[in-house]
Amino acid sequence: MSYVQPEKWVEIRKGGDFASIGERFAISPVIARILRNRDITSDEEIRRFLHGSLQDLDDPTLLSSAADAVSLLHEKILSGARIRIIGDYDVDGICSTYILYDTLIRDGALIDYDIPDRIRDGFGLNVRLIEQAAQDGIDTILTCDNGIAAADAVSKARELGMTVILTDHHEPNYSEEEDGSRHWLLPDADVIVDPKKPGCGYPNKDLCGAGVAWKLMQIYESMFMDKDCPVTMQNLPFAAIATVTDVMKLTGENRILVRKGLSMLPDTTNAGIRALLLETGISGRSLNCYDIGFILGPCLNAGGRLDSAMRSVALLTEKDPVKAMHLASELADLNLERKNMTEDGRREAARLIESASSEEGHFLLEDKILIVYLPGIHESVAGIIASRVKDDYSRPTVILTDSEDPDILKGSGRSIEAYNMFEGLTRVSDLFIRFGGHAMAAGVTLRKERLEEFRRRINENCMLSDQDLVRKVRIDMRLPLSCITEDFTDSLRVLEPYGPGNPAPLFAQSNLKVLRIRVLGEKRNAVKFLLEDNGVRMEAIWFGNADDMEDFIRRKGGEETMARLKIGAENDLRLAVTYHPDINEFRGIRTVQIRIANFS
Repeated sequence: MSYVQPEKWVEIRKGGDFASIGERFAISPVIARILRNRDITSDEEIRRFLHGSLQDLDDPTLLSSAADAVSLLHEKILSGARIRIIGDYDVDGICSTYILYDTLIRDGALIDYDIPDRIRDGFGLNVRLIEQAAQDGIDTILTCDNGIAAADAVSKARELGMTVILTDHHEPNYSEEEDGSRHWLLPDADVIVDPKKPGCGYPNKDLCGAGVAWKLMQIYESMFMDKDCPVTMQNLPFAAIATVTDVMKLTGENRILVRKGLSMLPDTTNAGIRALLLETGISGRSLNCYDIGFILGPCLNAGGRLDSAMRSVALLTEKDPVKAMHLASELADLNLERKNMTEDGRREAARLIESASSEEGHFLLEDKILIVYLPGIHESVAGIIASRVKDDYSRPTVILTDSEDPDILKGSGRSIEAYNMFEGLTRVSDLFIRFGGHAMAAGVTLRKERLEEFRRRINENCMLSDQDLVRKVRIDMRLPLSCITEDFTDSLRVLEPYGPGNPAPLFAQSNLKVLRIRVLGEKRNAVKFLLEDNGVRMEAIWFGNADDMEDFIRRKGGEETMARLKIGAENDLRLAVTYHPDINEFRGIRTVQIRIANFS
């Protein structure tokens, strides 16, 4: 990829009495400043952020219609009605399905589950799944992580005499009136539980699907099983896994759910998760969001991408440790295959964006929203490729590929903060056979003949400016390397878990003298530096293509500087960097270092 993404470094400058805050909460002024940078200002917000417990979670009964949903479920269980959970094929849908199934089956429910096939069915509830449920004698459909946009499927279920309970967290569809108001298009279900449903007063609109399922089962268990909710508590790690993998904001109660859930995960009694932790090499230690988002989660996702998500749910429900290890190994192998497919697709997308024009002679790199057709890629990896391309070019991206029908394309989109993708797609919804999603991610199905019209119209309708496409690097503060001690680095852990809404602290320093560089790894995917800042020497590591770093150094200092750096000889190169403090542990020895995020 030859494209160089424009960046703007911005130091966050929000005032406050950081010394006083530090004294009240026994934290350093630096951490107090970071909290202020995250708009955590009142004493109660700071307390909840630093020390929030499960008692600080929002009241689940505030979820509109949740009490009606659990009452109806209990009636169905008592009457012996057959209930089918219909989840979705990503980690959120898988964990949602497990949370509902594990709780209700313990209360004697005659219950099973089904997951849409990514290729055959696409996202969420559809008529085929309803007709199959009718053939199987199902009385009640219970969805999770889907259903809010499935009006046709719900109508079919009602026509066939089924009861339908929808639990979801996605945006409902709507039509926009001439005056700009919205007419909500809700399915005709018996009960709908969704924090984004119009009129729902639940405070946290950023619950994932598994979060909604977990809250619903908390109400169910407290009303009909055990007021102390032991099953719900045991299943908290699954809500945490889903919250991280679905890239929900890690603020408010989501932060509490994830922090508590991750702390419980290493000691889980679930045979499937224990097996997957062993298979991925992350068992026996505390876990963070990186472990979930980039190691554990992708393995659970791999089943739904390349085979069937039923395999992932089977892992979570498996009681036999030996069988669980076999299932975990299969998912890990599928994930490795998925990684290779993703990287191939990312490279091909970059080639098309930077060198090819559309059928109308229009270069894709000129667009503010990238609509990229990649024939031949597995549609299951379109979303991951879209995410990578979005990061590479700092633009909303939709990756489209072929479906089983040669005239139909399917795609997945990922967005940037400045663009609500769901609203953007809604403005051109007449182009689609089907679409759905939320502000940051969406899925579409359309006829191949409408591809160019889609690209043209969604770009014509977007209001993004050139500045919106400049990646903003938000720096918490400038901090010399002399401040980066082992105690200081350890103290920052009070701010974990990191994620959307609560990024890892990012510091900056300029005029750093580069004493030596060394390329690491067989794939040349890391560069180690020895830096000096006003007499303080410290190692730094940068993860990325070493060729790109070396090209940058040659442009900045010349070939001779590059040669001198490799042998640690005197040179004039100076760098400005943004960085994260880090501890490198090797053979029991802890050494302070920094991880370079950006450089100039």
